[in-house]
Amino acid sequence: MTPETASPETVAAVNILLVDDEVRNLDVLESLLHSPEYNLVRAETADRALMLLLDGEFAAIVLDIQMPGMSGIELANLIKQRRRTQHIPIIFLTAYFQEDKDVLEGYVSGAVDYLTKPINPQILRSKIAVFVDLFRKTRALAASNSALELEIAQRQKAEESLRQINNDLESRVAARTADLNRLNEELIERERALRASEAQLRLVTDNAPVFITHLDCQHRFKFVNRTYARRFGFEPHQLIGKHFVEVMGESSYNAIRHQLDSALAGMRVEFETEIFYASLGPRWVFVVHEPERASDGRIVGLVAVITDITERKLAERAVAAARDEALAASRTKDDFLARLSHELRTPLNPVLLLASESAENPALSAEVRADFDLIAQNVILEARLIDDLLDLTAITKGKLVLAKQPVQIHEALHDALAMMRQDILQKNLRVRLQLAAERHTVLGDDIRLKQIFWNVIKNAVKFTPASGQIAIATASDPITEKLTIRISDTGLGMSAEEIGRIFAAFAQGDHAMHGGGRFGGLGLGLAISRMLVELHSGAIRATSAGRDQGSTFSIELPLCADSVEPQETASTVSGRRNSVS
Repeated sequence: MTPETASPETVAAVNILLVDDEVRNLDVLESLLHSPEYNLVRAETADRALMLLLDGEFAAIVLDIQMPGMSGIELANLIKQRRRTQHIPIIFLTAYFQEDKDVLEGYVSGAVDYLTKPINPQILRSKIAVFVDLFRKTRALAASNSALELEIAQRQKAEESLRQINNDLESRVAARTADLNRLNEELIERERALRASEAQLRLVTDNAPVFITHLDCQHRFKFVNRTYARRFGFEPHQLIGKHFVEVMGESSYNAIRHQLDSALAGMRVEFETEIFYASLGPRWVFVVHEPERASDGRIVGLVAVITDITERKLAERAVAAARDEALAASRTKDDFLARLSHELRTPLNPVLLLASESAENPALSAEVRADFDLIAQNVILEARLIDDLLDLTAITKGKLVLAKQPVQIHEALHDALAMMRQDILQKNLRVRLQLAAERHTVLGDDIRLKQIFWNVIKNAVKFTPASGQIAIATASDPITEKLTIRISDTGLGMSAEEIGRIFAAFAQGDHAMHGGGRFGGLGLGLAISRMLVELHSGAIRATSAGRDQGSTFSIELPLCADSVEPQETASTVSGRRNSVS
């Protein structure tokens, strides 16, 4: 059977290299490209891909950009450095949004196209089919050239034999003329093949999602892709030989003339600019000018790759406007909370005074005094919530001023525990103190530090069931000069998601509504505590093994430099411990 009559089934399969560190991605690519015409070769690493390229011939490479160790772009650069593999077309696959400079880097490294995951199967098959067809034609052309060279050598040998047998000049001239005619036909055929190769190149550049131009030293077009030509209503051949100013106009030419001259001086130029198009109006573009050098090093022109980034610019402006609106709304919210908190605080004072006096009035019955005591407690709770709003507003607006002085943290912890004494006794909680820090003096605001500890201890008391345990421990590190306070409980615990938002203002864990919403609160206590700790140059963290596994809050504060730590007697610490246990 001759090659002209061979059926498609007899055509040798062409190698296609698939490179991806994810096996399932390779499986998907194989299912999309499965064909008896293709031999799909897999590589899960860049090193494996390089080894395969050393041994075999490939019509195309489908290459994932994001790979561990060596990225797709780095691998493409290595492939293009080898003469044997530098002409293999590469299609990059990516699952991430690519900045224009990243796309350009891919094309510079040798990519002919980008495909975004998930892949459109028809587009992938169409592009691979084009490269396979080009590979087969190129290989067929090489085989034809080899056969032709062999034929020419054989004919030259025959001519030499003929000259040796027959010295007749006329016969030799006739033979030479015939040979020259045949060579001319071969040259014509080679020219046709060259034009076919140029057509393949045109196919790639005309379908690239960028504008490509080639200018000489006089700023005249030597080449443009179809994408560029059609932006101005022309076909590519109509722009060849035209001066840049004839196409772009005087103002656009003057705007980038300096960059053109810099490239023709031998510099690679990258820039963004806004250009006015008569048919489209103003458009933002990202431009790369690469000098073209002759074999002797002379600059003979430049290649320009232009990307329209107008949509990106508009999106950036929209994001900036949205950010400004959000900041304005946040400032309005803070101002409103500050005014609202002050207005809510004012009428509570007479209510608290009246309720407190009535709760202690012996002239009233015990039941009435208990009612007034309940009113007073709720007013105090309401005032605490309002104070939290005021604190949050002051901190976020940068108006909270700390009155810093040396503070004994152990004493501050005992004071915070004393404020929670009644709640601890009501729930029959056990408090275990391990105040082991040899140094425990920090430079800070005594009231605000107690507020931090009170908030964290209150949180532990709130979410720990009756008869549970709360542990408070301290430790100092002489190397880092840091004091660590850990407050742990045996309460409801937190999920990883809850831990991620526990210190955000107005954010509460899912457990805050546990049991019918009995815990309540605005979700400000821990947010304010975090801000106050940071104002003291410290850090606060929360950890938990999960629901019903309890929680631990760690507060880290810088120790006071060269402080003299007072020595607490064992009886003093024991007495305080017994007062809250």
